[in-house]
Amino acid sequence: MTFDKRLSIFIILFLFTFTPCLLQGQEEGQEALTGLRQNAVLHKLKKENSALKNTRSAKAIKLPFFEDFSNYVGYPNPNLWMDRKGFVNNTFTIYPPSIGVVTLDALDENGDVYAHASSNTFSADTLTSQPIRLDSNFTFHRPMTIADSIYFSFFYQPGGGTLDEPWESVGNEPETNDKLVLEFGFATGNIIFAGYTYTDYILTGTYYVGDSIPNIYIQGTWYVFETVGFTGQTIQMPSDSLFADEMEWEQVWSTNGISLDTLLEENSLQFFRQEIILIDDEKYLRNNFQFRFRNYASLEGDLITGWNSNVDQWHIDYIRLDIGKSRGEYQHPNDVTFVMPTTSFLKKYQAMPWNQFRQSDMQENFTNYLANISAVDQNANYTYWISKDGSLYAPQYTSSNENASPFYTSGFVTYDKHATPVITFTLTYDGEDSATFEVTHVFQIERAVSDIRNQNDTMVYQQKFHNYYAYDDGTPEYGYTVISNVTNPNIYFAMRFDLTEPDTLRSVRMFFNGVHNNDNNAAFTLKVWEATIAANGDTIPGNELYSQSVLYPEYGEDFLDFVDYFLEEPIRVSGMIFVGYYQNHNVQLNLGFDQNTDARGGVLRKFSSNGEWKPSMLKGSPMVRIVLGKYFDPTQIIDHQNITNNIKIYPNPTNSTAIIEISDPSVQVDQIMIYDMYGKLLDTQQATSTEIRVDLNRFAPGLYLFRLQNDRQLIHTAKVIKQ
Repeated sequence: MTFDKRLSIFIILFLFTFTPCLLQGQEEGQEALTGLRQNAVLHKLKKENSALKNTRSAKAIKLPFFEDFSNYVGYPNPNLWMDRKGFVNNTFTIYPPSIGVVTLDALDENGDVYAHASSNTFSADTLTSQPIRLDSNFTFHRPMTIADSIYFSFFYQPGGGTLDEPWESVGNEPETNDKLVLEFGFATGNIIFAGYTYTDYILTGTYYVGDSIPNIYIQGTWYVFETVGFTGQTIQMPSDSLFADEMEWEQVWSTNGISLDTLLEENSLQFFRQEIILIDDEKYLRNNFQFRFRNYASLEGDLITGWNSNVDQWHIDYIRLDIGKSRGEYQHPNDVTFVMPTTSFLKKYQAMPWNQFRQSDMQENFTNYLANISAVDQNANYTYWISKDGSLYAPQYTSSNENASPFYTSGFVTYDKHATPVITFTLTYDGEDSATFEVTHVFQIERAVSDIRNQNDTMVYQQKFHNYYAYDDGTPEYGYTVISNVTNPNIYFAMRFDLTEPDTLRSVRMFFNGVHNNDNNAAFTLKVWEATIAANGDTIPGNELYSQSVLYPEYGEDFLDFVDYFLEEPIRVSGMIFVGYYQNHNVQLNLGFDQNTDARGGVLRKFSSNGEWKPSMLKGSPMVRIVLGKYFDPTQIIDHQNITNNIKIYPNPTNSTAIIEISDPSVQVDQIMIYDMYGKLLDTQQATSTEIRVDLNRFAPGLYLFRLQNDRQLIHTAKVIKQ
């Protein structure tokens, strides 16, 4: 059991096991981090590219093969890779050889935990190259031979690394029974059965476990239900058979789960370990050579409801396959590079409203992580510039040249005009609703004639001044939750926002992570407070400005997965305010948590109505934003009174069926979600007309909550009694 995998569980188990006697009945609790059940970036990419399929390239790739994942995020580049199960990113790793890695974990290409995942070791992601020409030496126009010095090299890092405190680990460390594997292979020329294509089938009745659909056969056998299916539900049915090339694969390298600390014990600068493999077997000298990485993962035990989530990450970077070079040229490539992403030039936020900006909000310096990964000093230069609407906004910053020492002996570049350049520009508010500035940073070998990888020499950051405040960068590495040690707790969570001038609060934008079996479908109350000064001098939430109850975690498409919780009546706010929620249960609501920014000074929580507000101990930012001002789109405002007047649900109480009648055609309802009195989602039904019949026969007598939605946005709730 690794410490980082079980840290949050340990915290909660300690509280539940020991604090009741220590606190003598007082209510107490703890914030904790949970792994991600879903990858929102891949979910969005899957939707945008639903018709895109990775297939074998028409032509095999010629050497050199070189990939360092430095200039994109999302699925691996289809020109180089056959599958889409890895996640290209620059936020889950710590100090890679160059900016950007591909991460293999327990999430599939849709961003969901694998359906076959379990606490036992299972095969998870693969990263498979397109076919590569190893049959010919195109430099000398002859067949390839072993004497051509064919080397394959890559760097890797286990997830769950940390630079400071153990609870600040990024991602999840693979356990010793987990594994990362490299295989070499080729197509044999034979064609074999590879599975089925699938089509949508809409159920016209209710089916229980063991039932079959009339006249639906799979290879001459009835299709048998393994779970309950309801009328109107869409299921995936196997259709046509698929055939593919037979592949012959051989494992050439592997490692069991290790920790980053283990690598650093061997070498304090070895954040990634490198492997260099000589290809000396003639069977691989073909026109369809391929390599693939595979990882084997294992879920942690589900000790807490909904805890199963993404685990066991491996980060891979700087993959090279080439001929005619020495081993040393792979070990220390002639390259200077950015290592970590550049960030906001604001002191406190990643984004803020344009009208709220003041020059005092800006930092004095940028912070760059730069490295020379070659074996010798490199005469390097650094520059940055800021542009707006495609035009240069201020004079370009250019530093003098500096000899950058090799990373493997001296670490990162520390020359202050490169690593911490002064911010020389000022921004002038122009009265517009919003503004976007683009800051471009370039670090390169002087004249760049010998740099083998120019893609990693440039970093671009878009600084947004729109209608919202954001501490986070938009991508979660964990989930954030607050847990108490009593059965019906009073849990309060708040985030601080500082306004320069009075404004109108229109909505609170939240990012919720999905959890196992949607077990975070539990109600919370949205809260807004003005600030006050506590007896100890701390600034804490004071008088309540707004409260809206019976809200549930939602999952939106825009902003990756942020959802706007619109205030029923916008309120005027000024100065410092706090925004957050109240819950009286121990279900983990599971907010997104960005570990690459730090909002600890603005995050508070308390565990009883009269308890003390406590600051967060976790480095990072819960993903909560506030939306302000006139830049709000009024078409998104829901006329709740009009909806209430034009929606009728009857009979109520009912013995069997509830009818939802919509008298105004302009009131659009797409979906009805049914919850029990404890907030658990029981059923979802699509709305196809202005009169919807909801069958409650399969439910026990009791109180149920109907939530009517339009485009995944809540527009009406109603309580229905089943007799």
